[in-house]
Parts: sequence; structure tokens; C-alpha cells
Amino acid sequence: MELLLQIFSAFMLGLIGGATPGPILTSAFAESLRKGFINSLRIIFMAMISEVIVALLILSIFFSFHIPQIIFSVISLIGTAVLIWLALQVWKIKKFDGEETIFSFKKIFLLTVFSGPFWIFWLAICVPQAFLLKQKIAGGQFLFLILFELGWLIATTGLTFLFSRFRPLLTKGNFVSVVFKILALILLFFAIKLAMGSLVLLTR
Repeated sequence: MELLLQIFSAFMLGLIGGATPGPILTSAFAESLRKGFINSLRIIFMAMISEVIVALLILSIFFSFHIPQIIFSVISLIGTAVLIWLALQVWKIKKFDGEETIFSFKKIFLLTVFSGPFWIFWLAICVPQAFLLKQKIAGGQFLFLILFELGWLIATTGLTFLFSRFRPLLTKGNFVSVVFKILALILLFFAIKLAMGSLVLLTR
């Protein structure tokens, strides 16, 4: 029973992570409006691959070290710059179905790697849960990762699909530029939030 509860918890953590508003979800929404839901799956899978790479690094190495809080603050400040970079590119979009690539794997990967909260979330919440599962099953930490990413994928894909249903409505009239400017401002909001959190920790 306890094992099933831990398995369910890993899946639910992924669902919550995928459903939590953030830059990746906002990027997926923006791409679903530009090129449709199918093309937005590229963003989602790139983000998942990036997250798996970083999570494996954390699970394999960093759980055994004490990492100072200042490291996460510095990482987050770099992440702030990446977010602003993406926000500026989304702000410039004036039409749907643009041919240029806004969300490349490099940008999504950098967004994941330089997200301090992501590292904190994995080290503080996911790693302990993963090693509890490891105590029950051989390789349990990797089972945790699979379950977490499955939940994340279901939540992110589901929300992006629902959002893409508004595409026909948002393409009417002169809403295109306004919609992307709103999405750019949301990305900028996450950048400011990230920067403020980092500066607070650095000034303690």
C-alpha cells in the first residue's frame, strides 16, 4: 500500500508541475497559436527532454552534495536573461504561422538549465521522494522520474490542447499582435518574479 502511494505521489507531483503556470507552458501556448496544437508538441517534448537531462544529473550527482542557496540565485539570474530574450522575440510576432523558429531546443534547454526554482524543486522535493521509492524498488529513483514526467506530459499537453481550441477565435480581427504581446508580458512577469526572488536571497 505504501509503495502504491509513493508511485501515485510521483505521478501527482508531475501533474501539478505540468499544470503550474510558468514559462514552458506559456511558450507552448504561444506556439499553439502560431502554428497549431501539433506544432506546439515540439515545444513540450523539447522541454521534457531538457528536464529529464537536468533531473538525471541531479539524481545521479547532486543529491550527495550540499549546494549553497547562492548558487540557485545566480542560476536564476541567468534564467531571467533567457526569459527576457524569449519575451522580446514573442513580442515581435505580428502574424500567425510565422516561418521563423522562436522556440528552438537551445532556448528551451537554457530556460530549463538556468531555472533556479526548478533545481530547488527537484533537490528539495523530488530527490527525497525519488530515494524513498528507491528504498522500495531497485532503480526506484528512475521510476520516479518516469512517473513524474508522465504526469507532467499529460498536464502540459492537455492544457495546451485546451488553449489551442481558442485559436480560431483569437485569429479573428486584429487580435494577433495583441495576443502575442500579452504572452510576452506573461514571460516578462516570470522573468521579474525570478529576478526578485534571486535578489532577495542574494541580499540576505
